[in-house]
Amino acid sequence: MPIFPANKWRRALLFPVLGCTLLVSVCLSCSAIAAVASVPLLIREARGENGELLPIQQEVRNLLAYIERELDISFDIRRYPWNRVISNARAGEGLVFGLSKTSERLRMFRFSEPVYANYVWLVTRSDSGFRFTAMSDLRGKTVGVVRGASYGDEFDSQRNRLFRVEEDVSSDAVRLKKLLSGRMDVMLIGDRHPLAEEVEGRLNRMLHEQIRDLPMLSAASVSVQRKPLLVDELHFAIAPAKDDGLITRLNQVIVNGRKSGEFDRILFPKK
Repeated sequence: MPIFPANKWRRALLFPVLGCTLLVSVCLSCSAIAAVASVPLLIREARGENGELLPIQQEVRNLLAYIERELDISFDIRRYPWNRVISNARAGEGLVFGLSKTSERLRMFRFSEPVYANYVWLVTRSDSGFRFTAMSDLRGKTVGVVRGASYGDEFDSQRNRLFRVEEDVSSDAVRLKKLLSGRMDVMLIGDRHPLAEEVEGRLNRMLHEQIRDLPMLSAASVSVQRKPLLVDELHFAIAPAKDDGLITRLNQVIVNGRKSGEFDRILFPKK
């Protein structure tokens, strides 16, 4: 039987131990990666004039990334039209982002704290504006809305009663064309900015940058009513049976992010 020097025995024993250590380290790393939960996140899709899927706004992406880091989760983003977002969430597919509360939805979902507020503005052609102070001012008008969206219980209860609605895709450019061509008297648009002047400026810049293919509208402009239809708080929401404590964890991140000012820094970056 061959006799090995002591140092060779040590090396022979060390290599299996090192191999096991490396294997355990790799397994622990795999477990750490696997521990990051994947959460299906349902978001309303936005499509352009030619039906192309528009990207999620960068500020919203940054906000979702911040929440992922804080909760040590990964969002599996799934984008659908609003009606499908609601139906799929009710069936338990996942968490919804950007949902406002209505009486009907409160019966369907468990809501988080508000993430941010969306101001719903009334937009008209500059040459055919009107004064808006109450819902009754919409009597007899055609109001452009995003298909599947809700604008509060009072508005929803008067659809096609006090006023007629023109449902459409969520593309601002497409809807502006309809407004300027007279297919609607006023259109509703949601925006995070609380000043009507800022929204009006953005829409008119979009009008002249993206709607150059309609020469008859080259001199047209739009006006935004200084009083919003409503201030719509947006939330995460989930079917109650599917909530395993995620809403409670989200609430803590939301409260902390708003209190620290981190949410404002993400959503309203300085230019």
